[in-house]
Amino acid sequence: MTIRPANPATWRAARCLAGACLALTAAVAAPAAPPPIPVAEIRAGMTGYGLTVFAGSRIDTFSVRVLGVQENARAQGSLVLVEVGGHGLERSSIAQGMSGSPVYLDGRFAGAVAFGWEGALSPIGGVTPAEEMLALPTSAAPPPAGPRAGGDWDPRRLVCGRGHELAMTLFGAGAVPAAAAAPTRDLVAGWPAPLDLAADLLEPLLPRGGAGAPAWLVRPAGMATASAAVGNIPAEEPARLRPGSACAVTLVGGDADLGAIGTVTWVDGDRVLMMGHPLLQRGAVNLPLAAADIVTILPSRRLSFKLGSPGPVVGAVHHDLRAGLAGRLGAVAPTVPVEVRLNGAAPGTFRFTVADDPQLTPLLVFWSFYNALLAGGDDASRQLLDWRLLTTWRDRTAGAPRQLALGGVASGPGGAGTLAGEVMTPLGLLLDNPFGTLALESAVFTVDVKPGRADAVVMALGAPRHVAAGAAMLPVTVELRDNDGGRRQVPFEIPLPTALPAGTYRLVAASAAEFFAFEAQRAPDRLRPERLEDLWELLATERSASTLVVALFSPDRPAIVGGRELAAVPGSVARAIDAGRQPPAQALARYAARASLATDWALAGNAVRTLEVAPAVPARSNARRP
Repeated sequence: MTIRPANPATWRAARCLAGACLALTAAVAAPAAPPPIPVAEIRAGMTGYGLTVFAGSRIDTFSVRVLGVQENARAQGSLVLVEVGGHGLERSSIAQGMSGSPVYLDGRFAGAVAFGWEGALSPIGGVTPAEEMLALPTSAAPPPAGPRAGGDWDPRRLVCGRGHELAMTLFGAGAVPAAAAAPTRDLVAGWPAPLDLAADLLEPLLPRGGAGAPAWLVRPAGMATASAAVGNIPAEEPARLRPGSACAVTLVGGDADLGAIGTVTWVDGDRVLMMGHPLLQRGAVNLPLAAADIVTILPSRRLSFKLGSPGPVVGAVHHDLRAGLAGRLGAVAPTVPVEVRLNGAAPGTFRFTVADDPQLTPLLVFWSFYNALLAGGDDASRQLLDWRLLTTWRDRTAGAPRQLALGGVASGPGGAGTLAGEVMTPLGLLLDNPFGTLALESAVFTVDVKPGRADAVVMALGAPRHVAAGAAMLPVTVELRDNDGGRRQVPFEIPLPTALPAGTYRLVAASAAEFFAFEAQRAPDRLRPERLEDLWELLATERSASTLVVALFSPDRPAIVGGRELAAVPGSVARAIDAGRQPPAQALARYAARASLATDWALAGNAVRTLEVAPAVPARSNARRP
């Protein structure tokens, strides 16, 4: 496992030094902690020392000289500016991973090293004062229940960035509501490095106006996993946690590790403080806390960083605040098991554990899935990924576990990256939903990796232009063009309702993914669930790009009440709706018939044509005219 900074272009110039803290399975009695020194008593020229790990798990000292105090550098807080030395810091300057290193002046605790600056020519850093660190909460309060994403909770994200071309083709630009689909984040094409992917996924969660990113630690999927009982901590060294020890917040463990490495600042019984700055500034959290082992410090002209590995998980981080992280040793934070089964030329099974957190879990599940694909994949330009995800859920208050199955395909350059929204969005909507508190118990991926691209575009739709009323089936042929330019004819039949009214209809062919995005325009209220069961139903809707759908649309505009279409409203219900304060929403059109067919392609595009249903011809009587 290695640690390196995320893409520097992503973060601010003033950088946090990677941090998280960890405790060992059994904390040994420690001498009485030195008293704190108020920031008001700190003066330029004062000297002292700091504690951190430069290699292995041994705590060493480094020299500290105070340059001054930057008053009110932050709201309700100052920053102590120091110059450090020893152990090559004159060359490397302050490194990511030193976050939380305690600093002592005149034998008193002065604070935690927390900040460094890119390109610094002198080993100068910022120290979060002791008062701010010691003011971090002592209670292990659980994260608040209920949704935490605020205005970001929007089921329309399920459309995964697809546009509303189909709706515009059918009904015209003037009939289509504007901004019907919420934005989604796209990943770059190709295979991003694990750290670059983590930086891209986590960037929206980083505190705005903060000093930058932690130093992420990562080991790619497929490498040997150290024993979870001892990690990389030498077996002959007794487990202990002290100020200056290396620690880590472990977000993913198992066949790949992802987390942030740092230094322990303060220990009081089972209470630990670390980092001196936030990880994501999430407030109350419950994240795994682990020990760490440092290989070395890698000097860099931009910002040096520690290379290290996580050890055993021995506790939990309960507070992620501006001044740092606070946690407890003993009871460890819960995690969610994730399994990825790859079938194809390089089969294998990968197992991970990810932090159980409403906002973090979805992206960590995808990160684990993506890293398993990296173990045996190419750049995704000449392969098809046919994936299924089976998730098991439990109501935190009551109820038996229930399962949700997701799936789809990806093909072509950057195909794997396009799965981010398809995997993360449904998980996020359930974990952070406003209707009930759900827990993800497990996630199991099955992926068939098939050689060669399998893209196809819907080009044309063949069907009779006139259909007699009472016909039972409508024969249809959909023409596809594959990525090599070849043409394919896909025939199938659509069952028609027995009492299909005469009139003009629109016949449409597209993928289930396009039809699902189309629903955000045709019947917007369907993507605004009002109950948890509505959300389950929405998430279970077929939306794979490999499923070909042909639908017959009626010009009728049914009312939508509670997200459900009322095609034939009884008079009493119609009067009740009319008596309401708000007029009922209406769909742009109604499905008269619909059929789907699983294919071996990742489909795009659509085809539309008009169809006339002739009125039924009255039966001729056998009676003679007088």
